[in-house]
Amino acid sequence: MDERKKNIDELLSDLGVLEEGPIGVELKETGKEPKSKGPKEVLEEFLVGLLLRLDPAHYVEVRQEETLFKVEVKGGDLGRFIGKEGKTLRAVEYLAGVVLAKTFGGAYRVQLDAAGYRKRREEKIRRLAQEAAETVIRTGKPLPLPPMRPSERRLVHMLLKEHPQVTTESQGEGEERHVVVYPRGGASGTPAEEA
Repeated sequence: MDERKKNIDELLSDLGVLEEGPIGVELKETGKEPKSKGPKEVLEEFLVGLLLRLDPAHYVEVRQEETLFKVEVKGGDLGRFIGKEGKTLRAVEYLAGVVLAKTFGGAYRVQLDAAGYRKRREEKIRRLAQEAAETVIRTGKPLPLPPMRPSERRLVHMLLKEHPQVTTESQGEGEERHVVVYPRGGASGTPAEEA
């Protein structure tokens, strides 16, 4: 176990995550000052370094939309990279955000995707919300949905906000927090607009 932790720490240190100073490797050429890297370059360098260690067939495409970096991971075994229920994908996204925050403060956000996982997941949440609304209308009984991440709960609330026959409310704590769909007028309190 200690050997594995040591290897993970070494890997993260190699990628610049555990270092105290700014991340980046300075290449010095004779007679030239080293270029300071922008956020896109820092992000690409971190992700390429990490992905090469996971599967050399992976590569990234990075698009910047103002302060949001949309990163698409391609090549290699993307199912393994995404992980069970997207956990590996979210973990790498979190680490990429930490790297940018450490270097540039909180000015930038990272959204990571692989093999269209995010779009498929959003479609699944949309279908789940619609099916839940139909079930609640048919039965007249509240229906709790499975636990979801804040962004997914927010999507359900937004999708059903204007629905004439149902309303939503978030309940639970931490990883057990979930949305309950109620018949309109049957909620135990004010519907939660926030996740």
